[in-house]
Amino acid sequence: MTTHTLPLAIKASRAEVWNALVNPAVTPGYYYGFAAHYPAVAGEAYSYESGGHEVIAGHVLEFVPEEKVRMTFRGSWAPDVAALDESTVTIELSDKSMGFAGVTVLTLTHEGLPDGATSHSLGQGWVVILSGLKTLLETGQPLVQPAAA
Repeated sequence: MTTHTLPLAIKASRAEVWNALVNPAVTPGYYYGFAAHYPAVAGEAYSYESGGHEVIAGHVLEFVPEEKVRMTFRGSWAPDVAALDESTVTIELSDKSMGFAGVTVLTLTHEGLPDGATSHSLGQGWVVILSGLKTLLETGQPLVQPAAA
């Protein structure tokens, strides 16, 4: 099995990073155009949508605002991703480990993935997503411009 763990320091408050993670008005700016739809509590379904279609879905297992979200993950944007079994994604935020005011450390862990090319591709996707999140929060501009429709 494959586990991807990606830590990232972002020059933004935990509140700003959390908002960017769960706000459907913000997520398209760094998450491949996908809009997040999260419940405010654990135990309920969440999803990401693009063009009116659900592309990621699962259930929130743990939801601690500005600290942690842990959820099941099932992607459907491509056939190879849709063929994967459900996995788990955990995102944790901390502003204590850096010791610098206004810096948040985000750690993403995606576990339960089978070894192989699709899992590797998902890991690379997380690098682009998190880099886009950091760039958006630190500069106000997306890392990459969306493709023209």
